[in-house]
Amino acid sequence: MVLIFDYFETLLNTRSMDFNRGLYVFWENYYQDKCLFEDMKKYGEDLFQVLLEKHKSGEEYPFVKVELPLFAERFGGDKVEMSTEEEADFLMRCNDFELDPELERFLQKCYQKNMPMYVLSNSGFRAEALMEVLNRFGIGEYFKHLWSSADFGRIKPCREFFELAIETALQENPHEARENIVFIGDIYETDVAGAHGAGIKSAWLNKKGESDENGWATYNFASASQLVGIL
Repeated sequence: MVLIFDYFETLLNTRSMDFNRGLYVFWENYYQDKCLFEDMKKYGEDLFQVLLEKHKSGEEYPFVKVELPLFAERFGGDKVEMSTEEEADFLMRCNDFELDPELERFLQKCYQKNMPMYVLSNSGFRAEALMEVLNRFGIGEYFKHLWSSADFGRIKPCREFFELAIETALQENPHEARENIVFIGDIYETDVAGAHGAGIKSAWLNKKGESDENGWATYNFASASQLVGIL
């Protein structure tokens, strides 16, 4: 069996999210002599609306590659070149993450069984930064690869995005077959539908108790504690 995980609200839960918490420190470090924070905050809100429109068409809106140059263009100065660590810092300021102990135990069990595990995430942040955050929570070592839509350019449920992970998993684990791959995620429209479209099984972390009207979820769990049922 091969497991591919969603990232947000699957591997890490978000207690609170506020983009401006990260943006304020960014402004302090690079732009406080060029503009007021309120001006940068307003522009960030405008860019968020652009992101939502991009997502409607299945496109990603990368933070470092696309948004940072726009801030420089709008307020002056050179484009800020964020390192992986700085991008991870920004992400963690915006999101107050927590790791579900039951999910951590499940990952440990799978790791001990030498089960190949991967991550496929819809995110405006690069894969290296997402992995850095997982490392800070002590679970990055469990995963062989992590892919982010920020690097790929399109978001789940894009079939090609899923195939990127599936093809790598099958190449690295030639004894496995497509029917042995399970995608674990919490959003029906992107995770379950995407896995179904790619012809692999899905484990739906159905935290809101929604109905599976299409019957696409191979497994339907209310919490991370039930994931052991996959094994």
